[in-house]
Amino acid sequence: MGRKRLRYKIFEHTADVGLYAYGSGLEELFANAAAGLMSLVVGTSEIAAVEETPISLEAGSAEELLRAWLAELLYFYNAEGKLFAGAEFTTLTDTRLEAVVQGETLDPARHEVACEVKAVTWHGLRVERGKKGRLRAALVLDV
Repeated sequence: MGRKRLRYKIFEHTADVGLYAYGSGLEELFANAAAGLMSLVVGTSEIAAVEETPISLEAGSAEELLRAWLAELLYFYNAEGKLFAGAEFTTLTDTRLEAVVQGETLDPARHEVACEVKAVTWHGLRVERGKKGRLRAALVLDV
C-alpha cells in the first residue's frame, strides 16, 4: 500500500489563515486548493455534486489564475451559497481556465459553516515546483 499524498494543508498566519495546496499538475493543484478552501468554509461537512456551474478565467500567470479561481469560488459561495465538490477542467494552462464546477447550495441542516473566508489575498501567493516535480501553491486567506 502506497503512502497517501498530501492534498492541502492549513497553516496559521498572523490574523488570517494560510493554505498550501499540492498537485502533480495544474488540475490537481487547482482542485486541491479549492478543496482546502471549502474545508475552511464548511469543515468536514459532505458536499454533494448535484449542480454544475461553468467558470472561465484568464490571468497573467499561474499565481494570478489560482487566486482568480479561488476568488471566483468564494464569490459563488458568498453571493449564491454555492459549495464546491469537484471540477472538470476542459482548459487549464498557466493563464487560462475553463471548467465546470460541481457542488450544491449550502443547506444549513447538513452543512456547518466553520469559518467566514472574506478574500483570497496576494500576500505570499506563489506556485512552485518541488524537487520531486510536484507543484505546491502557497496563499493566505483573509478571515
